[in-house]
Amino acid sequence: MKEWAAVQELHKRKVPKLKIEKQLGISRNTVKKLIELKEEPKYTREHYATKVDPYMDLIRLWRTSPEFDFNGTRIFRELKARGYTGTINPVYRALKKIDGEKGGISPAATVRIETPPGDQAQFDWAHYEMKIAGRIRTVYCFSMILAACRKKAICFSLSSNSDSIYEAIQELFEDLGGITLELIIDNPKTLVVENNPKGEEEIKYNEKALLLAAHLGTELNACNCYWPRTKGKIEKPFQYIEEQFIKGNKARIKDENNVFNYAIGAKSK
Repeated sequence: MKEWAAVQELHKRKVPKLKIEKQLGISRNTVKKLIELKEEPKYTREHYATKVDPYMDLIRLWRTSPEFDFNGTRIFRELKARGYTGTINPVYRALKKIDGEKGGISPAATVRIETPPGDQAQFDWAHYEMKIAGRIRTVYCFSMILAACRKKAICFSLSSNSDSIYEAIQELFEDLGGITLELIIDNPKTLVVENNPKGEEEIKYNEKALLLAAHLGTELNACNCYWPRTKGKIEKPFQYIEEQFIKGNKARIKDENNVFNYAIGAKSK
């Protein structure tokens, strides 16, 4: 466009084409073409077919439908299962078109605190609505993560009562292969009777939870009220579980009272 504007300006001044060619360092044919072009040129890019094109409708569905809302890696995995042979880069370019430009740093960003190996584990759970035995049921996902190495273990249950929570804590420690000095927990009544948000009084833990902690050899440490980032390391696995496992899948179990377990190592497999 700059060349077009310069050529048009010199041409209006009656500058010869040969002189325009030498002054701007462009060919004679280009000078002639830009003189004949009465409107400013607009950049157009020819579209070349890619391996991801046949799957665009599926990608759009998985990205925009509330039922799925898959991220890029999950979409790439699903496409490969359906015969896609390309790399993940065209998938991300397709998502960029769908999502639009995204950028900036989240105002919720914080500096992460690291702890020595064996010092801390974090425990929490989330619930999901899944189809089990032909009907929608609430499934509870219990997760524990070692703060130092990020090794994770999870288990699922159809119950979130005190017995299920205590059993999950013990089972997850066993899956991780040991007990940490402290266990960061949230503030449900099953674990914490009272936690003063202002920190003026001592935290009152559930007696059964304290007995469990004494039995395991760990110390309970309730996170600050209304500040879930105190146990921020445990939040990320739930995002991964939802994106890579829960969304778009159905639980296949015959016994609705059954508890199904799944462990994730320090490195994703």
